Amino acid sequence: MPERLPALHIRPALAADEDFFAALYRSTRADLLALLADKRYIDGLIATQRQAQLAGYRERYPDALYQVLELDGTPAGRLVTACVDEALRVVDLAVMPWARRRGVATETLLRLQRQGQQKGQTLTLAVRRDNAGARRLYAALGFVSEDEEGAVLQLRWRAAGSVATMAASR
Repeated sequence: MPERLPALHIRPALAADEDFFAALYRSTRADLLALLADKRYIDGLIATQRQAQLAGYRERYPDALYQVLELDGTPAGRLVTACVDEALRVVDLAVMPWARRRGVATETLLRLQRQGQQKGQTLTLAVRRDNAGARRLYAALGFVSEDEEGAVLQLRWRAAGSVATMAASR
């Protein structure tokens, strides 16, 4: 009997989610966790980096929507989106290690693509060049590279039949 896929629910973030978001951010910083330094120093560095990320998001995307990705009622990830130049920007998509490779990011992006298809809206996002797993996922979902900024690739997905898609096909 095949394993049942957990139910993915996407809900607005609440102030009560801050501890989860801190733990999620920490789980994405293997580079800092691997440092040979005092644990308190690493914890402080991670907290500082997280605050810098949040400040950057607030500055660049003041109207961003922050959401929690839940699997069977348990917080498993975060989605941050913003409307930028008539496109839906995936500012951040992060998934807890225990929930990775279970379809959370794929299902989240598929839902965004369905939304984009209905609205004739493109999706954009950035991915680190060295994040091979995420790049494979985005390529499989039809995202294409639009620009390269050093270690970061800017990707775009266009809804079939959108004005941008029709213009590009001419």
